[in-house]
Amino acid sequence: MKKIGLYEISVIVFFLLLPIIGVIADVFILKFEVNIFSLMFKWFVFSGVGLRLMSAGLKQAINPSFTAKEIFKVNEERCFVIVREIGFANISFGSIGIFSFFYPEFRLAAAIAGGLYFGLAGCLHFFNKNRSRDEVFAMISDYFIFFVLMILIILT
Repeated sequence: MKKIGLYEISVIVFFLLLPIIGVIADVFILKFEVNIFSLMFKWFVFSGVGLRLMSAGLKQAINPSFTAKEIFKVNEERCFVIVREIGFANISFGSIGIFSFFYPEFRLAAAIAGGLYFGLAGCLHFFNKNRSRDEVFAMISDYFIFFVLMILIILT
């Protein structure tokens, strides 16, 4: 059995722990009297889209071999340039998610763009018949944040 790696830990932190801690801090420590769904939306967009895609993008731009080899099981170094470009897109999406923390008017755009990205990425993983364990984890986490964001868009 493979132990939980840094990739899995980062996804759990960005998709679950930070949003939950952020909402709790806003409600109980900062005493924000805002709709709970608005607070959840704020934190899931900031952490799930912003921080997650920024960190993934930086990792892909700096070290494309992880995404190529570990997620997609492609050992061809010529694909690294494509992984780097995906990293640049993730950095761009992540930036909008991070800015949405300080500029709430960015939040809906970040949620739609990031959510759509995660939903489509989940579909890509779903239709790959030779999914690795890492790709199954990526697919489940992609669908999780996609559905959370879509539900929060509807509720806020």
